[in-house]
Amino acid sequence: MGKYNYTNRAELFWDIDDDERDIFVAVSTLEKEFYVVLNMNRISKKILKNHKNINEATSKIFCEIYRGAFRKEIELGTLSDPIYDNLNQGQFSLDDRINRSLADIDPNRVNFRLIITNNQKKILASSNSIKPFFIGKKEEIKKIKINKELPLFATKVSDEIYHPWDIGFENDHDKSKMIPVIYFNSSLDLASECETDDRLSIIIFSFAFKELLRRCLILDDVEDNKYIQGFLEFAENANNGVKTVEIQQKLSDTNESEIIFSEEIESFINKSLEVYLDQLQLLKKYNQARQNILTED
Repeated sequence: MGKYNYTNRAELFWDIDDDERDIFVAVSTLEKEFYVVLNMNRISKKILKNHKNINEATSKIFCEIYRGAFRKEIELGTLSDPIYDNLNQGQFSLDDRINRSLADIDPNRVNFRLIITNNQKKILASSNSIKPFFIGKKEEIKKIKINKELPLFATKVSDEIYHPWDIGFENDHDKSKMIPVIYFNSSLDLASECETDDRLSIIIFSFAFKELLRRCLILDDVEDNKYIQGFLEFAENANNGVKTVEIQQKLSDTNESEIIFSEEIESFINKSLEVYLDQLQLLKKYNQARQNILTED
């Protein structure tokens, strides 16, 4: 697609509640194809709010499909004539105009991104990297959507950070909707490299997990935030039911600088990280990658 201007783009979301989601992508590993559902009402409103008087007939929608260095681009029509699959009240229908084959890429480890541009190569809207829902056959889509689990934290490619990567919270103006996030510098390709380099993944995600959990522990007024509460619940289960409220009480009763890096806090966070890495099999992947390097030497 070449170099595009990202100024004032609308941000499209996929990893949130169904009623707030702009994009839904699923991949059938058996049929080796993908399905993309767009909420065009929400998308159009976002774009028109940021870019008034655009020509919808010449504003194109692109779906990027990638894995590491592999890139494939599918055009999904225009804002005035979009091309997408439809899921409405349990009824799922395919748009035959979509070239949905994933025969030339591993369907088990593929990612997507949606970009909408005008005819002057200005980005009107874009999503972050989309990790699809993996299913057997397309008929499973409704069940997968309903049973979707929230991730502990999200990842986002950002043009507003200066370090290669950083951590923080999206929607920090509203504590009920704050989302823990790893930010990747948009001028680098660390997000893609993490998909192929398990050593890099374990370094970044281990540090990010620990520091995001540490920040979640000291946040107040987040009882109604399902993302942060889900993160804290994961940590409790990883520590055999040790309640985060007990730790938070100690933080409120003691000078924060004296306890936030205490042995008890570190033990709680490290045990949570151990379970997280085990679930993702990151340590196994890291050791395998390290063994491959030693073998090559």
